[in-house]
Amino acid sequence: MARFIYTAKSKPKEEIKGFIEAESEQDAVNKISRKGYFPLSIKSAEDFYNRNNFLSFKRISQKEIVLFTRQLSGLISAGVNIINSLNIIYKQTSNRYFKLKLNDIISRVKDGKPFSESLSSQKTLFSDLYCSMVRTGEASGNLKDILNRLSGFLEKDDDFRNTILAALTYPFFVLGVGILTVLVLMIVVVPGLTTMFKDMGQVLPLPTRILISLSDFLRGYFLFLVGLIIAAVFLLKKIYRSPQGRLALDKFKLKISILGQIILKTEISRLTRSLSLLISGGISITSALEISAASLGNKVLVAETEKFKEQIKNGASFSYALENSKIFPEFVRQIIIIGEETGSLDKSLVLIAEEYEKEVDRSLKTFARLLEPIIILVIGLVVGFIVLSMLLPIFEINFLVQ
Repeated sequence: MARFIYTAKSKPKEEIKGFIEAESEQDAVNKISRKGYFPLSIKSAEDFYNRNNFLSFKRISQKEIVLFTRQLSGLISAGVNIINSLNIIYKQTSNRYFKLKLNDIISRVKDGKPFSESLSSQKTLFSDLYCSMVRTGEASGNLKDILNRLSGFLEKDDDFRNTILAALTYPFFVLGVGILTVLVLMIVVVPGLTTMFKDMGQVLPLPTRILISLSDFLRGYFLFLVGLIIAAVFLLKKIYRSPQGRLALDKFKLKISILGQIILKTEISRLTRSLSLLISGGISITSALEISAASLGNKVLVAETEKFKEQIKNGASFSYALENSKIFPEFVRQIIIIGEETGSLDKSLVLIAEEYEKEVDRSLKTFARLLEPIIILVIGLVVGFIVLSMLLPIFEINFLVQ
């Protein structure tokens, strides 16, 4: 069945908009008419979204999903039914792109689809973990508590991402400004002085000749170098999209000295926090591992999680499955053993996530503190070499005049 968006009159002076599933436009007209509405326009939902792609520049942030989840939990707790709750949130939402998505979800729920299934139609917004938790809440009749846990989980995840970005933003900003400064000097400033040096008709010092050669090379092959960098980026993306290439690059990432440990701990914290949320919601450990694996960004850890899942299916405990892992630290296994023995695995998993989030925060701050002076030193040496190379001929002229 195709999906259509329609505008219809429900009363002489009242228009409504919505979505409907039908075999064809004519079938959609018939269904709308049977509801007692007079159809004014009907468009394919897919075509409608394609024509409105200009809205996609305003992305739906994680904060908006957190706010949506928190508001929905509060409204359901207050006794408002799911459709009315969604309509209230729809009216309060300022993001037009999000309103389109919410409108589609509301339409599906009105058509009798479960809320979790309606959310699943928007894969880019609501992850498998999110939809699985909502499905569990619907089945247990405890949707408000599940949504409350979900909003807490999403807030923690968003805070953790912001911590990583905050730690790395300034050093990379300094690097960008430094590279831009060097390029301006080499492409704009040096060529102007080169003309003056050539008019002097004297033999230039070796550093100055090297600088002029580099400047000429950059100016002559600048577009070629830019094209080469773009081609390299596209090639890396293509390799990264292939399963073998992605696995090889992810393995390489984990082997990088300091960054490898930061990446590993970040992924483990994300995995354990997701597992804790799912297990506390009543989802089995094997299903929780399968859902949580989808949230991981490193394919090496995804493959390792798949191994754990298969071993647990065959009767092993989670801690036993971790015993032969060469990637997961012993600390993780020991905490999980305690959780299994005390019957509080979800709490133990949260403990691991919080501990590794603290370690990642500390490591990133240390890494940023080390990276910043190194970048400044390297950029300073390069700029110093450029300035000195430009000044040497002037010094020689002054020396000859004296």
